[in-house]
Amino acid sequence: MVDLGILPLLTYPPYFRYTTVMAICGTSTVTVGGRAFVVTIRTDTSTAGFNVECGELGVVSQGKTVKGSLAAIAEAIEQHLSSLPGSG
Repeated sequence: MVDLGILPLLTYPPYFRYTTVMAICGTSTVTVGGRAFVVTIRTDTSTAGFNVECGELGVVSQGKTVKGSLAAIAEAIEQHLSSLPGSG
């Protein structure tokens, strides 16, 4: 099995060049409403950016930079929490 997360894009077999390949960059913590959420950051070859997922809430977002992706996921988490019953 080949770990695609560590190979440069140019070494992928041709059939991988036309699909989205994501590799985990790491995790971070985003604080929204005084509550901390752990998010997973992945590179996204289809957009040359980053995808971010909050597994606890099932919320995802994306951005061109890690900083932008974290800001986008914070906003998405805030919107998700405000849509829950009893949120105000």
